[in-house]
Amino acid sequence: MLKKLLKIILVLIILVAIGAGYLYFRLHNTIDNVLEAKSDWRSEVLEFPLIFAGDLEYNGEEHIRFAPGWGDTNSEDYFSYVFLWVLEDNPKLNATELENIMNIYFDGLMNTGAITNFNFFKDIPETQSSIKQLSDHKYTGSIKMYDEFFANDITTLNANIQYEYCPAKKKHFVWFYLSPKDINHPIWKRLQEVHLNINCQ
Repeated sequence: MLKKLLKIILVLIILVAIGAGYLYFRLHNTIDNVLEAKSDWRSEVLEFPLIFAGDLEYNGEEHIRFAPGWGDTNSEDYFSYVFLWVLEDNPKLNATELENIMNIYFDGLMNTGAITNFNFFKDIPETQSSIKQLSDHKYTGSIKMYDEFFANDITTLNANIQYEYCPAKKKHFVWFYLSPKDINHPIWKRLQEVHLNINCQ
């Protein structure tokens, strides 16, 4: 019985090591971030399919800028960040589709977080998103998700999302501005200051 248990543990360790290696490789690419922000805003670029949300079947990249206090639950910047999807094809968004996208995105992210935290059997609460359309290409709403990385509790993010086409690059851009802070909080001005370092005209 003990030998069988040791074998299972060894297999799990090997699988985690392989997964960690794959994760490192995917996170440490050489793609330049097209989002310009202050030097203390951490930068990250991912490629689709996203390692934590493979069900989002897009071709392109995700460019991210994290506010300095993103990972600190006591910070005014906690879980406040901007990410931009640079996509090959028009995602043809609507409010319902965006709710589904955000649910898949954060469920995948937090379940991956549970694995990297060695919480293999943790039951992560499902994400519940509520998005409404403001105009042809602008949306707002909230994302109620479980923060496996920092708070280990339910966190509700406010969200502003917008779509635009970039003629110069012939790419489709989807902007996501997220923060648990109220929309009138100063962090939102700082999020909006994150901008492209390329010309789309």
